Amino acid sequence: MSEPFVLENDANLNMPDGQDAMQQALRALVEGTATATGTDFFYALVRELAQALNVCYAFVCELLPCKRRVRTLAYWFNGRFKDNFEFDLDGSPCEVVIRGETVYYTSKIYAMFPRDQGLVTLGIESYFGVPLVSESGNEMMGHLAIFHDQPLVKEFRGMALLKIFAARARVELERKRAEQALRQSEERLASVLASAMDAIVTLDAEQRITLFNPAAEKVFRCQAADVIGQSFEPFLSKRFGNLLKGYCLAVQPATVNSRQLWAPEGLTARRGDGEEFLVEATLSPLELGGQHFYTLILRDVTERWHSEETLKQLQLENLYLHEEIKTRQTPGHIVGDSPAMREVFAHAEPVAGTDSTVLLTGETGTGKSVIARMIHDLSPRRDKLFVNVNCAALPGELVESELFGHEKGAFTGATAQRKGRFELADGGTLFLDEVGELTASAQAKLLRVLQDQEFERVGGTQTLKVNVRLVAATNRDLVRMVKDSQFRADLYYRLNVFPIRLPSLCERPTDIPLLARYFLDQFAKKMGKTIHDLSPQACGQLLRYSWPGNIRELQNVIERATILAQGPLLEIGNALDPCLEAPDTAGPVALEPVGSLEAMERAYILQVLERTRWVIEGEQGAAAILDLNPSTLRSRMQKLNIRKPKAVV
Repeated sequence: MSEPFVLENDANLNMPDGQDAMQQALRALVEGTATATGTDFFYALVRELAQALNVCYAFVCELLPCKRRVRTLAYWFNGRFKDNFEFDLDGSPCEVVIRGETVYYTSKIYAMFPRDQGLVTLGIESYFGVPLVSESGNEMMGHLAIFHDQPLVKEFRGMALLKIFAARARVELERKRAEQALRQSEERLASVLASAMDAIVTLDAEQRITLFNPAAEKVFRCQAADVIGQSFEPFLSKRFGNLLKGYCLAVQPATVNSRQLWAPEGLTARRGDGEEFLVEATLSPLELGGQHFYTLILRDVTERWHSEETLKQLQLENLYLHEEIKTRQTPGHIVGDSPAMREVFAHAEPVAGTDSTVLLTGETGTGKSVIARMIHDLSPRRDKLFVNVNCAALPGELVESELFGHEKGAFTGATAQRKGRFELADGGTLFLDEVGELTASAQAKLLRVLQDQEFERVGGTQTLKVNVRLVAATNRDLVRMVKDSQFRADLYYRLNVFPIRLPSLCERPTDIPLLARYFLDQFAKKMGKTIHDLSPQACGQLLRYSWPGNIRELQNVIERATILAQGPLLEIGNALDPCLEAPDTAGPVALEPVGSLEAMERAYILQVLERTRWVIEGEQGAAAILDLNPSTLRSRMQKLNIRKPKAVV
């Protein structure tokens, strides 16, 4: 009886013979699944796998919460789809895969697992399975498997395809779970709406209670059976009682169906235990069978306030869950295997499991926001929100309101109370991008939050406590800003608990082809073009370029080249910007004095504006080239005193 082969490496998959068949199979799989997402993807995957590898059966399964059973998400059964079903792992080859092993059995598997009646009945000879492990590596999610009624050789190259598309299946499964979380959040939102019903009380002409609905029982803290037929007067404050008596006297029988009274605020009622509380109320007359009644619809303002706060939180969570689904649709968003990036990963992974503040530094466009999200996804807070704030994109007078919230009337335009990003991120992670752009007052408040985890909203007096993990990022020299009194020294030391410097693109040249091919795949699919790879000349151009704009600039270059591409190989041509490239000289060069960081930023923005003839918005505008929001660019221009010359048209 043969034993399972546990894959330690893919050496057997890289043999020169059979490469054309493998490439054809890979191409068929990619083309067959490229446009499918969600449930459609799983069905396309198992069908294309079985047909490309010429096997009878293929399925992809999701591990159920009990960890002892799985459910098929799609099942290709000898030329057709079969209905999904659940089955026990015990005694099946799937149990080995779910333990985290990538295995294949070449023959007589039905004899090796005699308790698996499905294998015996179908006469299955061979089985190949790959586990689906979450991106964090901490959760087993399911597995992908193919099996056949004929033996397969040990050097079966289809395992390479299984491993490739298992990664895509894992991403789709994570996205499926994110969508489920969104639906659950929407169901909670609907539940809050359904439960926010007003108290309804009906009184007869002597103001005795004739109807007391469940919401009234909750509001007044007493049972309907105990109050029906009793006077409603004990539940009213003096002012409310006088209002009700005056209304009943004023409403004449001739006008009993035409007059209503709404008291929106300022009234109080009493609960069954004597507690007084603020209410809004509507009074209306009713005539039934010749008898006069009065209907009181009463709303507990305190209850409504709590419900509104819950609704706001759920709506914000809905918004962020939608964004989470969008980000989950892009697999493998961290690309890089250079020594410089391995050092970044070596620092980011251990600190992710702590609550320590992380400061990400490096040039613009080096991927600081991507690393910040990776730290959140690897942390114990990954099930809570990751809230992103770009401090440079906010006007100085609104930074504090955005971070800490504001009370109604705190400033002109503050028509309602608003929660800030710190409250939204409670229990999760707050990412402050471009933290060096914070105003002095915002820096002082941020320091207090880092020290005490508490703050007040703008215009408020109530102290709020939060539990937030902070990740900050900047492309500015904070040490110099501290020396120049532009940044608080005490805040800098609070932020600089665990610094991680991200290398510029020119410091990681081996990653340039990897990133270029990653962007090429994205843009080629988006534009519907068939481009297989970079040309050798294009690779050379990319490696020789200095990349002052780092990864953002590389992405823009590949997008421009893809738009102009005509053949199966991508040529860079004139897509690079020679004006921004460092001069290439053979001998030593005398260094010119270097200005401040703001001076360099001002010069760079001016260069781009002159190239675009001072056009800011649009696909070819300066904001798109600089990868900035147009309003952010205008704010930076104002700060750096950049004005359009009158002679420029």
